[in-house]
Amino acid sequence: MRRSSSPLRRLPQVLLVVAASAAAVASPGGAAATLWPNVPEQIARALTSGDALERRLAATRVGELAPETAIRLIQRGMSDPDVEVRLHLAGAAVRLRMPRAGDLVIEWLGEGDARLRLAACDVIRAAPTDRSVVALGRVLGDPDPHVRLAAATAMGAAGLPDAVSPLLGHLDDTAPEVRAEVARALGRIGDARAVVPLIGKVQDSVPEVRKATARALGELGDPRAVSALLLALQDASQDVRVEAVTALGRLRSDDATSAIADLVTASPGAAGAFPGARPSDSAASSNDVREAALRALGRIGSEAAVKALLAALAKDNPAAPRSAVRDALVSAGAAAVPALVAALSAAPSANTAAGAALVLGELKAREALPALVRGMQRGVVPLRHGLRALGALGDPAALPSVLELLGDADPAVRAEAIRAATALLDPARPDGRAVDPARALLVDPATASDEKLALVQLLGRTGSPRAQAALLPLAKARSTPLRLAVIEALGAARAAGTLGAAVDAALLAALDDESADVRLRAAIALSRVAGPGSARPLLQRLTVAAEQDRGALGIALSGALSRADDAGSAGGATDAKAARDASGKGLVHEVAAAIASAPDAARDALIEGLGRMPGQAAGAALARMASAAPIDDRRKIAEALAGHPEAAAALRTLAGDPDPGVRANAVWSLGAAGDKDALPLLVPLLKDPDAAVAGNAAGAIGRAAGRAGQPARAAAALCAALPDARPYVRANALAALTVAGARCDGGAARDLLARDPAEAVRLAAADHLARSGADDDRRALARCAAEDRNATVAGRCARPAPPRAPAAAAEDVVVFVVPFDAGRGGSARDAPAPRAPFALVRADGLMRLGVADRRGELFERGAPRGPIRLTVPAPLVK
Repeated sequence: MRRSSSPLRRLPQVLLVVAASAAAVASPGGAAATLWPNVPEQIARALTSGDALERRLAATRVGELAPETAIRLIQRGMSDPDVEVRLHLAGAAVRLRMPRAGDLVIEWLGEGDARLRLAACDVIRAAPTDRSVVALGRVLGDPDPHVRLAAATAMGAAGLPDAVSPLLGHLDDTAPEVRAEVARALGRIGDARAVVPLIGKVQDSVPEVRKATARALGELGDPRAVSALLLALQDASQDVRVEAVTALGRLRSDDATSAIADLVTASPGAAGAFPGARPSDSAASSNDVREAALRALGRIGSEAAVKALLAALAKDNPAAPRSAVRDALVSAGAAAVPALVAALSAAPSANTAAGAALVLGELKAREALPALVRGMQRGVVPLRHGLRALGALGDPAALPSVLELLGDADPAVRAEAIRAATALLDPARPDGRAVDPARALLVDPATASDEKLALVQLLGRTGSPRAQAALLPLAKARSTPLRLAVIEALGAARAAGTLGAAVDAALLAALDDESADVRLRAAIALSRVAGPGSARPLLQRLTVAAEQDRGALGIALSGALSRADDAGSAGGATDAKAARDASGKGLVHEVAAAIASAPDAARDALIEGLGRMPGQAAGAALARMASAAPIDDRRKIAEALAGHPEAAAALRTLAGDPDPGVRANAVWSLGAAGDKDALPLLVPLLKDPDAAVAGNAAGAIGRAAGRAGQPARAAAALCAALPDARPYVRANALAALTVAGARCDGGAARDLLARDPAEAVRLAAADHLARSGADDDRRALARCAAEDRNATVAGRCARPAPPRAPAAAAEDVVVFVVPFDAGRGGSARDAPAPRAPFALVRADGLMRLGVADRRGELFERGAPRGPIRLTVPAPLVK
């Protein structure tokens, strides 16, 4: 099925403008099947009718029912005398992933109708039990090869050691497709008893069998297979050679390095580059074999393997964005660093030096910094590629070497130097070393306009007051692109003292600009850096100035309030009373009073800002409003309370609200603000009839239990949710297990990775298993990478687990849901969609589900840094 999600661009720290599927603006209930209350009873009665046709029609509708009802009817109907009824019910059992359904179809394996035997295999594959998998052994000798094939597939998917002996007895099946499936099944099970028998099948007469055998031997990971796999490197089929070399890489056999290196030196893309090769043998090309050989050498990572990869760099193109050779060296990891550094210290070719530098940068090998700089100074490392490597290295110690090249005569070198310097700077750690050279180029009339824009960004990244002083005069530049760049740079870091007030004033003035882009960029900048003194002017403009851009003002005010206390001054003020205005009203009181009379266009911004204000007074004000607020306000209040743990009692009340949108937000906020005491409330909500509420409950349990250091409590609740019929509940349960550091007994996650029909679930399972390190989990991921038909899932299974982000590496994010409109040829709409259902996927894999506010916006407190995207909302996922 085609994925309906869109990657998103993260705007500076606080604002994210996103695009979603056109389906994202459908009404929350529009996609769910609507059944009259008496329909389940009608279907149940029809299944007991004496008319077979009536029973068949009823069986086709069982899948429309609630899972609990459907499962009960399937259990009753599996013994129906009519074959068609049973087949329909079997299909429903597979779609529902009905627990222990395999036991219900064991007797079908002896039926005379081959359709029933096939259906039984499918049911057992979807819901295996020990008894049913063992029973499959007797149909491996079925006269119908399709049944034998289905039985072998189901036995392999179950992964039970008891299936090994029956499968080994059918490695010589007369049907080649069955032999291949038996080999695949043995690889999936991972039992060492299969190694020697499989070695004998490396020379099977059919290429597909040889290919499956090579893959299985790689999955088994037994060094006894090395000799047979080396022989398979000379196979006439290039598909077989790809699998053989991949298997040798999995075995990490240094004995195979020399033979694999020979495959790398063959001319890429040349037909017939290997003995016996025929272009018509397979779908793979000689270049596929070469790339598989490179990956294998990277996995082996020995001294000889790294040497072979370094030799391959000489023919590599360092200007290419990606390279199979460089990727292989990166996968070799720290073991490759000494050889790469030594290469830079010698006299390598330009390609080798550039490639080695880029790999060191991608490996973040800071110990290589001196060798990189010396290589650039000696002219060994091309400057463009050396600068790119220094930027990727991420070591601030490289900055002086980069700054020396800001004024290089070559425009390409200058551009790369600006990019590298920008990457090496962090506004949170002010660094003024780049200010003077960047400012000098900025004011030079000879500097090209595109370079000026990049230099402005560089100055903003310094976080230095001197840089902000240089940027302020450009805030009213005539060039709109330059003005936008300056505004964004001013919003990179908070300036101190009078300079901070000047930055605030410049950005406030930009809110009146005739350009909507300028107003939006100024609002984003203010939301990040505006001092608490800006909160009152922004509040006044939002509530009383009818002709202002309320959307931009709301963004700016929300951020300014996050840095203001109840007095409207910076957190930590010593005399709050002195900071109050003449009327004696605190800022919390003013914002709360403004909410009561503000138009809909401003209410959500004010509630959000109140939620972002520190201190108990803001939380108490929100809690007071919640009891009598209209639905839209309650939704936003439930979201805003995520920043106020002291108001957790109000969130518990909102978690029982009649409106599912309110419940969804309240449950998600409890994940941020609640502690272990919230778990008893959250666990029952895993079964809430609304998928957004149940999915958010799963995520909240993982977050709360993780903070409390109680993975066992998370596992107890979340493992029980993995069979839920709703894909996003299963996916969030898996992601929450990962967040909480919890695991389920048995192979539940591996089973979901192999068989779940939903992409979101398989992605979550891949992330969960990648952090395990267990052999069974590694094999499951390798199978997924090779076999999953969804490229996104296969890619996720192939990549290593990302490092866990530190708790401090989080940021507040504002997301606007801007849907694609199928009626406009798939183009984005002009404005966010109010009250649009959404599914927001965070960098930690958790999905937040719910309904956007009246502006088409949602606020996510403390989102982990990393990619964030929208996908199809829960009501539209089956």
